[in-house]
Amino acid sequence: MTADTPPVRRKGRRRNPKQADRRHGVLATPDFRPFIDDAVQGVIIHRNFKPLYVNKAFAHLFGYKTTRDIMAMPLLRGLVPDDVWPRLETEYDDLMRGAKPFVVGRARGLCKDGREIWVSVTMRVVGWGDEKNGDEKGGGKAVMLTALDITQQVELEHNLLKNEQRLRSVLEILPYPIYIARRSDGQILFVNRKSCLLFQQSAGQLLRTRAFDLFVESADRDSVFRLLESVSDLRDIEVKMKTGQGRIFTAELAAITLDYDNTPAVLVALNDVSHRKEMEAELFRQASTDALTGISNRRYFQNQAEQELRRARRFARDMTVMMIDIDHFKPVNDTYGHAAGDAVIQGVVKRAEESLRQSDSIGRLGGEEFAVLLPETGIDAAYDVAERLRKHIENRPLIAEHNVIPCTVSIGIAQLSARDGTIEDLIRRADTALYAAKNNGRNRVEIAEKPE
Repeated sequence: MTADTPPVRRKGRRRNPKQADRRHGVLATPDFRPFIDDAVQGVIIHRNFKPLYVNKAFAHLFGYKTTRDIMAMPLLRGLVPDDVWPRLETEYDDLMRGAKPFVVGRARGLCKDGREIWVSVTMRVVGWGDEKNGDEKGGGKAVMLTALDITQQVELEHNLLKNEQRLRSVLEILPYPIYIARRSDGQILFVNRKSCLLFQQSAGQLLRTRAFDLFVESADRDSVFRLLESVSDLRDIEVKMKTGQGRIFTAELAAITLDYDNTPAVLVALNDVSHRKEMEAELFRQASTDALTGISNRRYFQNQAEQELRRARRFARDMTVMMIDIDHFKPVNDTYGHAAGDAVIQGVVKRAEESLRQSDSIGRLGGEEFAVLLPETGIDAAYDVAERLRKHIENRPLIAEHNVIPCTVSIGIAQLSARDGTIEDLIRRADTALYAAKNNGRNRVEIAEKPE
């Protein structure tokens, strides 16, 4: 080649637009259509509900073998139940005029065999031109709709709703107060009518309340919720609760953990046992106390004394029993009548309670005879207590039936020894000392001899 020879222009090779431009490091846009064709989620693009594009997943979703079956439809009306169609038309118009950027929701669809399905739907506007001779012309707009079958999920939700409604119906007719509370913060989510009656509040008021606030003692509340962290159900737990009017009552509580409206919760059933507890307390009082004086009767006093005896033996502590008898009581009944005699007995008990310590226990063993239990008390200290009691009764005459009746008592005391096998043995020795006091002139204190 010489200088006069014109340069030869080599014919350049055409670059594939889909390959990288090595000079500029730019990647051409890949064709995503194969990905959409084989996507798991159904995709359809339409304009005025006339299909422009359908992938295989969408056709199969509605029971069609090929996409051509969908594309052959003049309109998509056959895929939509009649009552759903107006809503789709409105949403389409909103999207096309730009009132909404997209629509997300769920809808019912009609399969080829007439079966209804539920689909999760996302709709948005996309650019779409008319394809002709391989070139895109027109550059118009269309709506792309993606759909995913959620029929099983919706059926499960419906079943859960039915179960929840059935649960509500069952709980409403049960004869016990029941409420359901969220576990995280105790917020009440459901109450039946019996709960409203028990807590003296309307359902609306209780649904704005936390279950924590229904408990009187925070220890009861914390104990219940702490137990529910380790076990799924509780039964026969007694707690103190309060009504909206401030009445405190004893409730027998049962609870189970459950999911309520997809929320971890606890179902609590209550039984107001206040009346029963009052009856039990009254029956116990009648069985354990003397009707005339209100102090322990013979049986209850002996049970208490037997327990104290075992404790004294276990810890090597002193214990003393005091036997008391009213002097010349029969003449009081004969002279003033039995009502006056009862008043004298009550007066002696009152004087005794004024003289005894808080740790001491007194019981009526029968007639005008009483016993006093002195825990952790040696014989010398017991003698001082007995003398103080005797003088207190002697120095304060009793008023009965408008009569001033002088009264004295005789007292015998005995200290627990290794030879006393039961409380009856100790009482018997104190009783022997009591009779010695009576034989020695009454209105005195005698100490029982130590057993050999």
